[in-house]
Amino acid sequence: MIPARIKNSFARGARTYTRHAALQKEVSRRLVAEFAQLPEPPGRLLDIGCGTGFTSIDAAHRWPAARVCAIDIALPMARESRNAGIRAVAVADAARLPFRDGAFDAAVSSLAFQWAAAEPGFFAGTARVLRPGGRLFFATLAEGTLAELREAYAAACLECTGRTANFLPLAAPARLEALMKREGFRRVRWERETAVRRYAGVDELFAALKGTGAAAAGRPENAPRRDILAKTRRYYPAAGGGITATWEIAYFEGERE
Repeated sequence: MIPARIKNSFARGARTYTRHAALQKEVSRRLVAEFAQLPEPPGRLLDIGCGTGFTSIDAAHRWPAARVCAIDIALPMARESRNAGIRAVAVADAARLPFRDGAFDAAVSSLAFQWAAAEPGFFAGTARVLRPGGRLFFATLAEGTLAELREAYAAACLECTGRTANFLPLAAPARLEALMKREGFRRVRWERETAVRRYAGVDELFAALKGTGAAAAGRPENAPRRDILAKTRRYYPAAGGGITATWEIAYFEGERE
């Protein structure tokens, strides 16, 4: 089950998500338009962790005959997807999909699986709702994402509290591949890319993370005290009048056995 703090974080970010989600939209388009390859259009397709709906919309444009069903753990996100024109939207936990066995021909997920995919049994649940031979395509954040922020925050935390930061771990692609193969998928392939984004400063990066709901969801267990945040700004490496942030993105495909 996905932790309640992640659900609550994305619920709070629903109304501002689209405004701050430039990177997320780029990843979604690449996942659906370039990475996902199917021998024939799917009849029924599931979007897992739909957010505000742009991956469902991308999928509907790519496969116009498909019946797209979307789910998100946060009710406000599901409402935003419905407002965007996605008719079949449900509130559901990606780790406990409420569908019958073999209900879908394919499933997509863009930048949602990092919150739960490394948990044992997660991919088995996803495989269950796909028909034999059905395909799963997803993009997820990999280790190394926001390395600059993590290092600056960890140093600030150590100086202010005597303890380092305890961040939510991001799984290595090789680990996810092994889990997929163990839990019902074959012919697994993945690609990795690095995206570097520039921000005016640390506060702009914080605003973008908060606006998409990712700030609280990925926050370390150490509370973000004012003194820690101030030192984080000091330790974050500056570059040409601003800062850069690194995002490591892994694209996956697997076929249900």
